[in-house]
Amino acid sequence: MDLSDLPIKATKRTRIYEPIALFESLTLRGSIDNIWDPQADALRTWHANRAQADVMVQMNTGGGKTLVGLVIAQSLVIETKGRVVYACPTNQLVEQTAKRAAECGIDVTTYMQTKWTGDAFDTCSGPCITNYHAIFHGFSKFRKLDLKALVFDDAHVASNVIRNCFTLSFSQADERFLPLANLYRGVFAANSQIQQFEEALSGHGFSLLFVPMYEVKRQADVMRKLLADSGITEDEHLAYPWAHVKDSLNRCVVIISGMGIEITPPMLPLHTTPYFNPGVRRVYLTATLPSQVEFASTFGVTPGTCVAPGGKSGEAQRLFIFPAAEGDDEQHKEVCRLIQTEKACVITPSDQAANLWTDIGRKYDGRSGHAGIEQFAASTKADKLILAARYDGIDLPGKACRILILDGLPRGACLLDRFLDGTLRIAELRLAHLASRVVQAIGRIFRSNTDHGAVVACGTDLQRWFKDPNNQKCMPVLLQKQVQLGLALRRMVDQGKADYDTLLAKVLDGTPDWDKRYREFLDDCDVETNPGWAAWFTELILGEKDAYRMLWDGNFPAAADAYGKLAGAALEHDRRLAAWYRHWEGLCLDYCGKGANAVLAYTQAANLRSELGRPQVRAGLIVSGRDIVPGPQAKRIAVAISKAGAKLRAQCDEVRKRLTNGPDTKPAEQALKELGDLLGLNASRPDNEEHTGPDVLWQSPGTHEGVMLEAKTDKKPTSQYRKKDEIAQFDDHVRWAAKRFPGNAFRKVIVGPRLRVAQEANPADDLQVIGVEQFAGLCERLANLLEFVEAQRDEDVAISVEKGLREFGFLWPSCIDSLESMLAIDLQREATAEPGAGLG
Repeated sequence: MDLSDLPIKATKRTRIYEPIALFESLTLRGSIDNIWDPQADALRTWHANRAQADVMVQMNTGGGKTLVGLVIAQSLVIETKGRVVYACPTNQLVEQTAKRAAECGIDVTTYMQTKWTGDAFDTCSGPCITNYHAIFHGFSKFRKLDLKALVFDDAHVASNVIRNCFTLSFSQADERFLPLANLYRGVFAANSQIQQFEEALSGHGFSLLFVPMYEVKRQADVMRKLLADSGITEDEHLAYPWAHVKDSLNRCVVIISGMGIEITPPMLPLHTTPYFNPGVRRVYLTATLPSQVEFASTFGVTPGTCVAPGGKSGEAQRLFIFPAAEGDDEQHKEVCRLIQTEKACVITPSDQAANLWTDIGRKYDGRSGHAGIEQFAASTKADKLILAARYDGIDLPGKACRILILDGLPRGACLLDRFLDGTLRIAELRLAHLASRVVQAIGRIFRSNTDHGAVVACGTDLQRWFKDPNNQKCMPVLLQKQVQLGLALRRMVDQGKADYDTLLAKVLDGTPDWDKRYREFLDDCDVETNPGWAAWFTELILGEKDAYRMLWDGNFPAAADAYGKLAGAALEHDRRLAAWYRHWEGLCLDYCGKGANAVLAYTQAANLRSELGRPQVRAGLIVSGRDIVPGPQAKRIAVAISKAGAKLRAQCDEVRKRLTNGPDTKPAEQALKELGDLLGLNASRPDNEEHTGPDVLWQSPGTHEGVMLEAKTDKKPTSQYRKKDEIAQFDDHVRWAAKRFPGNAFRKVIVGPRLRVAQEANPADDLQVIGVEQFAGLCERLANLLEFVEAQRDEDVAISVEKGLREFGFLWPSCIDSLESMLAIDLQREATAEPGAGLG
C-alpha cells in the first residue's frame, strides 16, 4: 500500500467562537441567508455574559430562537472543546432543529428513541440535539458524560416533559391501582372524603384527592415494597421515574383520581442531576411572557442575565374570532361551517374532546413524528389537523396553516397541576398555567411578523377567559391588542355591521382595507404594558424550590424554617397558597421529631384548605397561648352552651345524620340551617320562610358577609346541574340578596355531589359546588370543639370557644372557605374529561 495515494487530510477546527463572527463563517443553505437584527443583538448580549452559569434568552415566539440557540451551542462547543447538549421538548422539534442546523452548516449529532446519528458530539465538534426526556429520565446516558453546557429550548414549556421523568403514573386499569389506593382509605374516611374516594375507585372523572403528607410518610415503606414486589423495575415506562423517586416516596405527593394515581415530587429535584453542578453552563431559550412562574417552578434558578432583544420578530398579524352561537355545541357547528373550505389546526384539551372533531379532520397521534406534520404542512387541500392537549412542541408557520381553533380552556397536563389549579385553586398558579398554555397554543401557527391568520376561540369557558381584563394582562402586549380588536369586531358582528365569513376572507387574503384597519386599531389600543404580574409569586416559587431541596436532601430543620417563612409571606397574598406551604412545614417538623408542632402546622393548613387533610387530634392537645378576646361567633356559641350544655354534642350528631344525599332535600336544608346556628352564625331558610331567596342563608355576625346555600342533595350520580333549575336561579338569589341586604357580600354554594354542569348554562365565576359530606365533617369537628371547651374548666367559656374556633378552623370565613369545593365553571369544563387523560 502506498500511503501517499490515501486522501488523508487533517480537519482544522475553527477557533472562532464569538457568535456573530461564527455565524458569518458558516456555510448557509436552504432558507437561512442572513441573521435578523434582534437575533444578532441577542447573540452579542449573550456573548458579553457567556461566563455566567445561567443565562436566559427571551424572544417572541417565531422570533428566531432556534437559530440563536444553535449558534450559542456551537460557540460553546468551540470555546470549551467539550460536549454540549441542545434540548428540545419533542422528537418532532429535534428533527426540525437538526434540519435547521444543516441549513446553517453546523455539524450535529442527534439522539432520540435510543438511536444516535453522527459523531460530532463524540468528537466535540458540534452539539448533540436531543429531547428533554433523554436528558432527565432516571437512566439517562448524559448523566455519565462530562457536559460543559446545555441549551434548553422552549424552557418555559419544559415542565410537563421533565415532570414525567419524575412521576409514577398508574391508570385505573393497572393492577397496582387498587392496592395503592386502598392504603389510604382510612385517611379519607377520617377527613369526610370517603364518598369522593369511592367515586375515584369507580372511575368518576371529577374525583381528585390529595393524600395528606402525614399519611404518605406513614405508608411510604409499605408503598415502596408494594411497588417493588410488583416488578416495577421491569416496566419499560415506570422503571425510569422509579430510579428517581424510589428512595424518596415519603417526600412525594400522591394524587388519587377517577383516572388513576400519580406519585410525584411537588417541586422537581433537578439539583440531583449533574447538569446543575458548578462549572456547567446553562442557556434557557424562552418565549416572551409577562410572568416567569412556569420557568421558575421548573428550573428553580434566577438567571444572572435575561437577554431580551427588541424588534418586531414574531409579531404575526392575527384575527381573533369569537363565534356568537349560544352554547358549546352550537359554537362547534358554527366553527365547522366557517372553516369548511379552509385548512385549519384544532387544539383540544383532551382526547375525548378531540374525537368530537374527527368528522372533519384527522387526529395527530405522534407516531408519524416530523414527517406527519410536514405532510399536513405541505398539503394544499382544506385538511384539518387535530391536536389533543398539545399546546407546545409542534410548529406550523407561514403557509403551512393560517387558521387555529382553540377548543375550550386547556387543562392541567398532570394530576398535580389539576389539583393545584382546580381543587386547591391557588389563583396565581392557575392563572400562570392557563396563560402559558393559551399563549403557547397560539404560537403553534404564527411564528414570524410575515405570518397572518385567524385564531378561533370555541367554547364558552375560553371566550369568558379571553374577555376578562385580568387574564388579558397576563399575555404579551401584542396579543392583548389583538384580543381587544377581536372583541370589538364581535360587537360589530352582533350589531349586524360585519360577518365572520368576510372578515376571515380579508385576513387570509391580506386585503389593504383589513391591513389599514388592523394597524389603526392596534396603534390606538391602550393596554397594560408592564403590569409586574405575579412578581411576588415568582419569588415564593423560587423560595419553595429551595425549601423542597432541603427537604429532599434531609435537612429537615432548615426546610421547616423555610416553609414556615413561605407560609407567612404567602398569607397576605393567597390563603390557599399559605395553606399549601404550612402543610409542608408540618411534614418537615414531623421529621424533626416535633410531633405537637407538626400537628399544629397540619391543622392550621387544614383550617385554610380542608382537602389537605386534618390529623386526628385529641381534645386539649392544641392550645393557643395568645391573648384571646371573644368575637360574636364565640359569644353566641357560649350562650348556647350555657343553655344546652352537653346536649349540644348530641345535637351535632343528630344534625350530621341528616346531612346526606337522598330523594328529599328538606332534611338536609333544615340540617344546614341548624349547623349554621351551631357555628354561631345567623342562619335562616329564606325559601321556606319567605318563599324566595336561597334554601339556606348563613350570615356572619358583626360583618357584612355570608353564604347562600342551595341544597341539591337529591341529584342522582348520572344527572347534571341544569341551566334553569340549578344554575340560573343563583342570578335570582343575587338580586334578592342585593335588595334584602344591601351592601352585603354573599358567597354562592351548591350543596350536592360533583356532577357535570350543562354546557348551555352560564355559571358565575365564583359559584362553588361543595359535597354535603363536607358539612357533615363540620359537625364532627364541632363535637371535638365542644369537647375541647369542656376540658378548659378553669377558663371563661367564651374565651375557650374563641380558642377552639381559631384552632379548629371555625371562624368566619374559614368555616366555609376551607371546605373542599370545585367551581361550577370547572365542572362544566371538565365535562369532556375522560379516564386516563394525562396519564401514561
